[in-house]
Amino acid sequence: SLLSDFGLRAVTASEIEFYQFGSHERDLSEFWNEVKAACAYADIEIFSIEKERGQEQHEISLKPANPEKTILDTNALKNIITDLAKKYSMQASFAAKPLVDDFGSGLHIHIHLEDAQGKNQFFKNDEIISDTLKYALGGLLLWLPDTMPIFAPNEESYARFSNSSNAPSNVSWGANNRTVAIRLPDSDRDNKRIEHRVAGADADISQVIKVILAAIHYGLKNKINPSEQIYGDARLERYN
Repeated sequence: SLLSDFGLRAVTASEIEFYQFGSHERDLSEFWNEVKAACAYADIEIFSIEKERGQEQHEISLKPANPEKTILDTNALKNIITDLAKKYSMQASFAAKPLVDDFGSGLHIHIHLEDAQGKNQFFKNDEIISDTLKYALGGLLLWLPDTMPIFAPNEESYARFSNSSNAPSNVSWGANNRTVAIRLPDSDRDNKRIEHRVAGADADISQVIKVILAAIHYGLKNKINPSEQIYGDARLERYN
């Protein structure tokens, strides 16, 4: 890995949103039990399954792992859901914006860097921020405009970035703020991480994670400082 240059390794996790067409007002407990069983058989560790805001929209989060496992498990999970949906006379959609009048679906990547001893090198407490986290943010923000084709690979992918959704609309970062592109969720010190919120559910997770790691490496190597943190709604005109 590029990050081994710095004696660091990446720990990643994915959250993917999708629509389950044909599921409205149906009891999905049997379906989800089959999904869980198939994932357990494939050694895919689910962190949570949640109903999302869109009608028939759901989200699955996987537990943290190395990037290679996150990529393999997320792709396998999409296949499991797609196949089992058909069995239950439903259709799974991982399109970024399958419905004009409903919420878009994202692929959020959580990432932190740890040293050889397994200690998290991302730290932030109010204005105090570790250099590793600061420069990682700097690299990610700098690269974001040029790498948008990875995060939004299709013309329809861009429909997700509307002001009526929580999809980010500009190059921005903040703490527990769901309007920014790169978020630092509230967490204890050991679990401090970046949540990269830009990719749509239609993006290739392998390319997404490779670009995120390369941007972080660039930020660390060149000591790129991030822009100012955004505390309010990143969609407001003054931030655009």
